[in-house]
Amino acid sequence: MTNKAAAVMSPGYPFHLVCPRCKGEVKLGERSLDCGCCRASFDIRDGIPDLIVGGRFEDEENAELFAHEEATCTFTTENYIAPLLERLFAGYARTPRVLSLGCGLGTDVDLLREAGYDVAGIDCGNRSTAWKRRLHKDRLYLANGMYLPFEDQTFDLVYCGCVFPHVGVEGDTNRVLPDYAEQRSRIAREMRRVLKTGGHVMVSSPNRLFPFDLFHGRSPGKQMWPRWNPPSSPFLLSASDYRSMFEKAGCGAGTLLPTDNYWGFLRRNQSLAGKLTALPVKMAFSLSSRPLGKILRGSPMLPWLVMQFRRLEGGA
Repeated sequence: MTNKAAAVMSPGYPFHLVCPRCKGEVKLGERSLDCGCCRASFDIRDGIPDLIVGGRFEDEENAELFAHEEATCTFTTENYIAPLLERLFAGYARTPRVLSLGCGLGTDVDLLREAGYDVAGIDCGNRSTAWKRRLHKDRLYLANGMYLPFEDQTFDLVYCGCVFPHVGVEGDTNRVLPDYAEQRSRIAREMRRVLKTGGHVMVSSPNRLFPFDLFHGRSPGKQMWPRWNPPSSPFLLSASDYRSMFEKAGCGAGTLLPTDNYWGFLRRNQSLAGKLTALPVKMAFSLSSRPLGKILRGSPMLPWLVMQFRRLEGGA
C-alpha cells in the first residue's frame, strides 16, 4: 500500500508521484526523481520523468503511423471517451481525475485537459518521442502499467485502449510469453489500486471470440486482409477474460458498453472499396449499441469490445 504521507507533489508535476518499485517517497533532484526508500533513481528527460520499471514497449516509430494514430485518437476521444466521461461524471462536485494508461502520442490527454478534466497519461513505448509538441506534457509520464507511479486511490477513472493484448507478448507480435496472464493481472491490480473507491475502469480491445483480428497486422496506407484469429489464441481477450481478471483484482462485475462511435474507420473511408468493406462492421457496431442489440456485445459476432468496471469498497 502506498505511504500517502511519503508521496510528494513535485514542482512542475500536477500529480503526487511515488516510486514505481516500492511506492515510497520520491524527491526531485536536478535531473532525476530519487526514492528515499529503495534508493532507485529515475531520469528526467525534456521535463518528462522516466519512471519505467518492468520493461519498455519497443514499438515502431513511423511518421505516417503517428499521423494516423493522432487522427484516430482524436476521433475516439471526441466521439466516445469524452461523451462517456460526461455521462459518468454528470453532477460531480469536483473535477474528475482521469488516467489514460497507454496514452501513445498523448492526443487524448491534451483533448481531455482542454475539456476540463484533471488528466494524466502514461506510456512505455516510443510514442513519447512526440510528446515535446503536446500542450500539456507536464501531465505525461513514461511508466509501465504494471508499476504505476501514483498513490493509492488517486483517480476517478482509469482507461486504456488495446493495451492488454500487447502485454505479455514477444515484442510487437501476437506470440504470448509463459507469464502473460500474470503480467496482465498485475496491470489490472495496479489500475484498481490507483482508483478511488467506486471509481471506474474502462478497457477496450479486439474481441478474442471474433474469428478475425481487424485491428492488427496492417501497414499504414495498405489494405490487407484481416488476420485470422483462432478464438483459442490468448493474444486477444474476451469479455470473460476481462471479467475474471478485474473481479480477482477487486472490481465488481463488468458491463459491456456500446461500441458505436469508438472507431471512425478513417483509413477505410479514403477509398470506395474501404468504405464498402467497413460497412458491415459499422452496421454491427450500430446494431449492438441499441437496447435490442445488447446480446451482440462480447459475442463472436462483434470484432471489438468495450467494458466498464467499478472498484469495490475495502481492500488495499
